[in-house]
Amino acid sequence: MNLKEFHKTTTDELLAITNRVKNLIHHWPEVGRHKEAVLKNVIKRFIPEKYSIGTGFVIKQTHNRGEHLSSKQIDLIIYDDTSPILFKEGDFIILTADAVRGIIEVKANLQNQNLTNVVRQANENGNFVFSGKENKSQVLFNGIFSFEGYENNFDNVIFAERFSEGEIGFVTQESYKKFKVNHVSLNKDLFLKFWPQDKKPHSLYNIEDLSFPFFISNLTDILANKSVRKNNFIWYPTDKELNLQHQF
Repeated sequence: MNLKEFHKTTTDELLAITNRVKNLIHHWPEVGRHKEAVLKNVIKRFIPEKYSIGTGFVIKQTHNRGEHLSSKQIDLIIYDDTSPILFKEGDFIILTADAVRGIIEVKANLQNQNLTNVVRQANENGNFVFSGKENKSQVLFNGIFSFEGYENNFDNVIFAERFSEGEIGFVTQESYKKFKVNHVSLNKDLFLKFWPQDKKPHSLYNIEDLSFPFFISNLTDILANKSVRKNNFIWYPTDKELNLQHQF
């Protein structure tokens, strides 16, 4: 059994479905929403059934009864099915922070976006959700998923600088390492992971056709770490450390 080829089929499927739609329509907002739906449906196959995934808003209470704060809309929210939901219509949800285990920003092409702004917004969303949780022992999966971008050679140093600029204002917070952006798929090959104990905690890997499944496996690891870690070589079929491209 070739596990590497098995995981590569996830990449093939994600790209094939999104390209089929892109070849038929050119209204990019609709294409973007479809990419969210495609990624959501693939992720649902891997995560434990006690978790669901939707799009919408997270709210948290203030110190004043009857008042609350709302997050900005989040592309994908992974939440615990055993927690109550304030509002649900199809995949659109409004729920409280305690139910949330992961959030994902989905981009068609991250390279065409303002990287600093995307990272800053994802960190703001992570901070908002985490600050509303009573249980602060669990790390929040905070991911950015880009279907395309960075296919050609790019400057690793400039990328690191712009990424780090999106973290300014958050690094001094006590729980920063538990809510910050910790996983990024830049495209099908490039995968970024945050290692909180390292001096240079951001590691960028070039793992051909495996960035997408590594992103999903890391999400699954956070949601059900015992099973994934006991079967580490199955969920991570290649040693990404051999393909380390840059650290910062």
